[in-house]
Amino acid sequence: MGGDDLSDDDYLLDSRSDPKGTAISSSHDDSVVKEQVGAAKKRKTGINKKENTDAAIIAPSSKKSKNNGAPASKSSLIIQAGRGIALDGPDAQATFFGTCYSHAVKMNVSAGEQPDERDEKTKKPEDFMFHPHHFHAPSKDSDASTNEKHHSNLSIYLKQSNVIPSMKRLKNWKHNHSPMVIIISLSARRCVELQKQLSSLNLPVAKLFAKHMNVDEQVKMLKGDKSSEKAGGGKGKKAGRCYGIGVGTPGRLLTLLRHGNDGTANSGALKLNHTELIIIDCHEDSKGFNVCTLRDTAKELMDFMKEGVVSELDRRKDKIKLALF
Repeated sequence: MGGDDLSDDDYLLDSRSDPKGTAISSSHDDSVVKEQVGAAKKRKTGINKKENTDAAIIAPSSKKSKNNGAPASKSSLIIQAGRGIALDGPDAQATFFGTCYSHAVKMNVSAGEQPDERDEKTKKPEDFMFHPHHFHAPSKDSDASTNEKHHSNLSIYLKQSNVIPSMKRLKNWKHNHSPMVIIISLSARRCVELQKQLSSLNLPVAKLFAKHMNVDEQVKMLKGDKSSEKAGGGKGKKAGRCYGIGVGTPGRLLTLLRHGNDGTANSGALKLNHTELIIIDCHEDSKGFNVCTLRDTAKELMDFMKEGVVSELDRRKDKIKLALF
């Protein structure tokens, strides 16, 4: 699964790109991404990392474009815009994430995937628009340094007063199949690191990634089956309870979402009908890619959003939020 093998492949650059290596896109999306890149360059984090990551900004196929005098590909622009995006506000995050989503949808269509066919009154997932109100907004009292500190450790981030709707409900979560908080990261290794950061909460954390558990074990765990002994996390916590927090990679989460799905809403092993917060971990790998910009994880992340998340955002409005960490 994408992300589980710690791949450093480039973002969405493959045989579907044009001969110059430029990813398929619309001119409108290109202008939006360029605006995001401009904003990204102003961020302190982006400035500090720029000298060390210039070599990683241009993908191999983009070098050919550079030699031909062509502008940098949209993929390279998205990669630049994604650096430090977790520290930006909801407006910038909605623009960036929406651009990634629309780009992935267009790539799927260009690869021959049929768009979701629904009646005219039903909104299609590929037409969904991300808005600032879909994203968690930091406290108005938080300055840049405080915001950066909150993003240094996941447990610190979750303990902020306005992130988790109710810490009491999180500790006493009652819903199988649908964790209250789902954290999505780019690799199994990073998931393990995040799980360690969450240990101070003293809560069981569902391992929704490869390496430690297979799909069948995770299906049993999500059902609340006590025979699943590798569920993970929490002193004195027994396997088989409902998990308030789940940490996983896009590929495995997508597999669990589709597992046993009969085509109706929330019929897979993983359901989102009670989930209240989806955290996109924007940790960057050694080349500066994050889960939104690494090729394998980007596609699977956006497929997960399309097949499971956007319908909940549309149906439940402000009862479910996205957050970039």
